[in-house]
Amino acid sequence: MKSQITMKDMAQHFNVSLNTIHKAIYGKPGVSEATRKKIVSYAEKNGYRLNAMASMLKRKNMKIAVCLPKLDQDSKYFYSYIWQGYRMYLAEQSEFNLEIQELAYEKGELSRTLEALCEKVKAGEELDGLLTVPPGDEKGICAVRYLADKGLPVVFVTEDQDRCGHLGTVVGDYYAAGQLMAEQACNILARGRRILLMTGDPYKDSHYLVAKYMRQEKKEYAVEDLYGYYELDHLDKNVLDILKENPPDLICCVFSRGSAVLYRALKKSGMAGRIPVIASDVFDETVRALKEGTFTNLVFKDPCKQAYLAIKMLYEYLLMDKEPAEKVRRVEIVLIFKSNVNYFWENIKDMQYMRT
Repeated sequence: MKSQITMKDMAQHFNVSLNTIHKAIYGKPGVSEATRKKIVSYAEKNGYRLNAMASMLKRKNMKIAVCLPKLDQDSKYFYSYIWQGYRMYLAEQSEFNLEIQELAYEKGELSRTLEALCEKVKAGEELDGLLTVPPGDEKGICAVRYLADKGLPVVFVTEDQDRCGHLGTVVGDYYAAGQLMAEQACNILARGRRILLMTGDPYKDSHYLVAKYMRQEKKEYAVEDLYGYYELDHLDKNVLDILKENPPDLICCVFSRGSAVLYRALKKSGMAGRIPVIASDVFDETVRALKEGTFTNLVFKDPCKQAYLAIKMLYEYLLMDKEPAEKVRRVEIVLIFKSNVNYFWENIKDMQYMRT
């Protein structure tokens, strides 16, 4: 009787990536005809059947690493929902023998954490896939590329990095977020007025792309950038100084932790409710600010759904050899008002909406 093998077994046998095996088996472009014939012949001789990996997973462990920021006072506003979304999908896959290695890295330690993971793989540790935030420096990019070259599918969440050879990415539609924010600013404010734009980290697409539309397309307003992301105490002082010395006509904030800083500064300065504010994301502080009238709107980038769909993308590839329909999947952006915030807040807390 022929033994049943998986794509991973064939990738190891031929010393090629899983993606190469997948292309050969399914007749996709990107593989030479000679290589395709060798792989298909080997698969047939060893009893490979399409979509065999799902049944195999029920009998053996599959190990996936999840590398996300450690939750602290700075990261909790956004990344607690990234952790929550990925874990929800994980709970739905209890029928499979899946081992998850959670790598919660400290601020600034992503590349070092990925390099350490590479060293374990080099030493022989088994690993079948990786979900992570993409690295921004050369060391981290090289680490991810090494894993991808070894045939490990890698999926990014929140941002993209096209130099890594990864399987796919799930992000918010950040350009649409900038459009929504800018259009609502136009609805609120007359032309020629001042907008304070809290732009966050200019090297993060999730901040830069939202701010880009506000800054470049809405030239009928005086848009003033306020940078700052990692040092919240410093940002808090800057916002307070502006509110006291030269308050703007409207404030827009493109990132979660900045929204929390802004809420505290408005309350402390006595300016809460006196300046319209379009902030970002849905969590305890922003929901409270919207209900109180301190914030006017929230631009919701749905980090729960981003993480849920990212781990789903990785699992479907491993379980069913299913490649993503899109290399970069973008989650819909929603503009939230006081009148509908309860609907989103309740759905986020129970996360039932992601099952539809």
